[in-house]
Amino acid sequence: MSKLELHHKSVMCEEVLSILNPTDDCIYVDGTLGAGGHTRRILEEADCKVIGIDKDPVAISLCNDIKANHKNNFFTVNGSFSDLTDHILTLGFKKIDGILLDLGTSSMQLDSAERGFSFQYDAPLDMRMNQTGQSAYDIVNSLSENSLADIIYYYGEERSSRKIAKAIVNERKIKKIKTTFELNKIILNVKKANNKKIHPSTKTFQALRIHINNELKDLYNALISAEKVLSEKGKLIVISFHSLEDRIVKNFIRENSVSLKKYNSRETEKTFVYESRKVLKPTEEEIKKNRRSRSAKLRWVFRSSLSLSKLNSSHNFSNYGGVKC
Repeated sequence: MSKLELHHKSVMCEEVLSILNPTDDCIYVDGTLGAGGHTRRILEEADCKVIGIDKDPVAISLCNDIKANHKNNFFTVNGSFSDLTDHILTLGFKKIDGILLDLGTSSMQLDSAERGFSFQYDAPLDMRMNQTGQSAYDIVNSLSENSLADIIYYYGEERSSRKIAKAIVNERKIKKIKTTFELNKIILNVKKANNKKIHPSTKTFQALRIHINNELKDLYNALISAEKVLSEKGKLIVISFHSLEDRIVKNFIRENSVSLKKYNSRETEKTFVYESRKVLKPTEEEIKKNRRSRSAKLRWVFRSSLSLSKLNSSHNFSNYGGVKC
């Protein structure tokens, strides 16, 4: 196991296992494989199969030990969980017994300086989960001031978005903005560092990362896919790390699920069932061991018996709090 794997700590692992309750002969999806922490624990719990999906090819390569130890039960897909249905069909499966989505950027990505995800390391502006599409360098140096401001405002919920966008455009008129430190310096000139918990650059970097990797639309598509591929009583578990993600998950559950108390498998018109609307959070002990877990929120539901052919409602990204810049 590499240093990156050892450093990465899977969030709320005990809670995930308790809800998922891995069972022999069942099939599960880890939609955000990362360093494989959740997947390892699931495979240790039962003689089951796990499909590990990740956009990041580095993450796939870090899980070679899982392949070696569970070669007949572990399958990897280098792709997006937004294409969940296609991935499952390509592998020859039809229905899934549980899906885990652990959203956001992993510790190993944040701590890999060369990936350009973090303002704490001086690196080329990149922020791509894979090496396709536009990088942060492309976005920062090419988009209009208004487009940059919209991205920073909607995806970062940054009140100073207009000022930051203006400062970026003014700087790039002089020279291209090439590194994380250069971008961080521009932001700090607009928002002075203070004693608040959130660093002045956090929201802008988050916004760029979400936009570049299409994270919110991918999440939305994954939730829709879960509706299609989960077997009856199959569980959907989502761990989010910021309000935009959580809002989409919360609204999706609200619109498409019924409480367990009201659930009647013959009469329900909803595709999911929830036991409680209460969000689960990491224990104080876990937060002490892994500070990055402090903002995690876990929500889960299980699939009802409703056939998609009987589904009356249609989905709309904006109805769940999704925005597209």
